[in-house]
Amino acid sequence: MLLSTVALAAAQASAAATPPGDAVARMAALYDEVCLKTFPIDTEVDALMARKGAKPLAADEVKVTMGSDPGRGWLIKDGDRDIQVYLELPPFHACTVRRMTPAGMTDDSAYRQVVEPYKATHAGFEPGDGMNTDMGELHVHAVTEVRTLPGGTSESLMVFDQHIKDPARRAKGETAVSLRFVHQIRLPQ
Repeated sequence: MLLSTVALAAAQASAAATPPGDAVARMAALYDEVCLKTFPIDTEVDALMARKGAKPLAADEVKVTMGSDPGRGWLIKDGDRDIQVYLELPPFHACTVRRMTPAGMTDDSAYRQVVEPYKATHAGFEPGDGMNTDMGELHVHAVTEVRTLPGGTSESLMVFDQHIKDPARRAKGETAVSLRFVHQIRLPQ
């Protein structure tokens, strides 16, 4: 589910205060810990968020990002911004780490540093159908890697970035990029 335009616009001003590489490296480390090493065991994700002192999001706050999809979320303080962690419940069981960044992911080395060891122990990932499209006022880009699981289900590792595409709004300073790392397991229907 995409971050609402209102929430995206509200996050623009302070996103520029954190150097992009530092923010992406911290996101990747959290993604590794929560989404690659702890997920898909929901009770362990809940316990990890509690140990980290993450602030649980209210249902209406989760709905801003996840719409009608079932799940829960937390905020973890990260300098001048919060990192959002979401746990989407089946049928698309997913763990997401998301943060506003000044420029998105200009270098994928921090992400690759955590994803490649995971892929080495979970063989079969192949490039998936990515995305590079406009959705309303947002431009959305995604890179995916997918592997087929027994029973016709699948597991995906995804990176999404999205930003305001309107030149007038960008000229006014709405240039931050919402960056999202997702680990998703599609369960049988």
